[in-house]
Amino acid sequence: MDFMLKFIKNYETTRRNLNEKFTKFYTYNLRILFYRIFIRFKYTLLIKFHLINLFHNYLFISADIETYGYCNRSCEFCFNNPKFPQREKGIMPVSLWKKIINELSELHYFGRISPHFFGEPLLDKKLGEHIRYAREKCPDSYILIVSNGDLLDEEKFLELIAFGVNKFFITNYDDQSRLAIQQLVAAYPAYITVRQYTDFYKIDRAGIIFERGSSLTKPCLSLFGQLVINWKGEVVLCCMDYYAKYIFGNVQDSRIIDIWRNEKMSDYRKKLIKGIRESIEICKFCDYNGNIPW
Repeated sequence: MDFMLKFIKNYETTRRNLNEKFTKFYTYNLRILFYRIFIRFKYTLLIKFHLINLFHNYLFISADIETYGYCNRSCEFCFNNPKFPQREKGIMPVSLWKKIINELSELHYFGRISPHFFGEPLLDKKLGEHIRYAREKCPDSYILIVSNGDLLDEEKFLELIAFGVNKFFITNYDDQSRLAIQQLVAAYPAYITVRQYTDFYKIDRAGIIFERGSSLTKPCLSLFGQLVINWKGEVVLCCMDYYAKYIFGNVQDSRIIDIWRNEKMSDYRKKLIKGIRESIEICKFCDYNGNIPW
């Protein structure tokens, strides 16, 4: 009951501060919420009853599409830190972004779309254009911006919300809270969530970040629900594959659905659904719990 009251209060506070009409605001947000709940319910059942490996025509439910390969931070628990070998960095052409979104539209995709991988999306000067195109072509998708928030102010926030962003998920990497972000949370609580970098478990990505030597045998479902495309258009294993060691195809010259259902990707899924992580180099010491990234 308390959760529902808080949920309603957050949306109503956001609506009023945006000066949105009641019917328009809730029609749009409840439609997006319906599809989010539908996806989660469907995949939860598939996982619970161990049917996901039998469901041959499933589609990914989250798409991480990196439009900008640079970051303004170099956190110690991230591959962007100079203590790690650096990958080639660049920017995804607008034409490639549109090709990806067009194909998602043809698939009637209504899962999550996030313009990030290891780059900071708010550095991308074309981000607004990208978001607007994605919203136009995929009207029921959930568009999530995952960011450090360093470049986020109210003007940028409102611009991207108007273009079609549904949520900002901000991680504060400073020891002190930032006033500008706090003010956004107070004014638009339904559209922004903030966490402190000290408050969450840091995954040992590919066993390289912390070298904990963890060896899990539980299934990993990332490859069943998460599509990850780097700025070059390469479809990689998962969000841990910074160096693109496992490439299943490139969306510049192949269709997304063909890559998603190709034999190579299917073979990796068979290993991961059984928890055979040691057979894949970057999975061997990865301590990600294996849940589908919603």
